[in-house]
Amino acid sequence: MPEEETSGVRRWLVDIARWRPSPAQFDAAAALLPPHDRPAIYRFVKQDDRKRALVSRLLQYSLGRHVLLIPFRQINICRTPEGKLYLKNCSAFPNFNFNTSHQGDYVGIASEPLCLVGLDIVSVSKPQGETTTEFISNFSSYLTEHEWDCIVRDGTPAQVLMEFYRYWCLKEAYVKAIGAGLGFGLHSSGGAL
Repeated sequence: MPEEETSGVRRWLVDIARWRPSPAQFDAAAALLPPHDRPAIYRFVKQDDRKRALVSRLLQYSLGRHVLLIPFRQINICRTPEGKLYLKNCSAFPNFNFNTSHQGDYVGIASEPLCLVGLDIVSVSKPQGETTTEFISNFSSYLTEHEWDCIVRDGTPAQVLMEFYRYWCLKEAYVKAIGAGLGFGLHSSGGAL
């Protein structure tokens, strides 16, 4: 077997932009999941949000099935009190962990057998109704002085925005990796990048 097949390391990214299922097709895909997972998908009002939630869940089950060789109906996905996903019945890799993220047209999953893994997907979008500086100033309390300086140093507004999103994405991935939840101090040195 190739090393990737036995290592437990995976990085999957799905572009859902062109997937436009009919209601019946969507329901058929959702029916692949255990009944207790379906309400989390159908609670979303917008179809795009439902699609992202469904693909995220399908990726989680695919990971358990194809990476860990757990029979589909025996996969038990749980969350820590802080919300970090984990597989309850994973014995192949004692420290196996994974993380999902989605935004816009993309849904992704990453797994690691030894290291903590966090994943965040972000779409860079121009602020509406405010300047780039005004927009990123809303997040200044979540950034260290060093991070702020790195973000706003000489550059065009587009470069500053890109740097802000890069830092924000890394911070989110870090918080998700350690399973700290939203209460984690992103502005502290522990959340600094």
